[in-house]
Amino acid sequence: MALDVSKLGLPYFSLDAAAVDKSPSEMVITDNNGENYYIVNREVYEDGPQQQGYKIVVNEGE
Repeated sequence: MALDVSKLGLPYFSLDAAAVDKSPSEMVITDNNGENYYIVNREVYEDGPQQQGYKIVVNEGE
């Protein structure tokens, strides 16, 4: 099943920019290529991106 990327919002192309924009309750994840970064909450992450191989690069609270 393909991931509905519309749930992820617009991608960031810089990890630093995504990390600055996220709130303490959100995390930054990246795609398999490590080229795009997305700010999501844990519920969104566990509902699809996690199964598609997206990795957490900045956890909540960081």
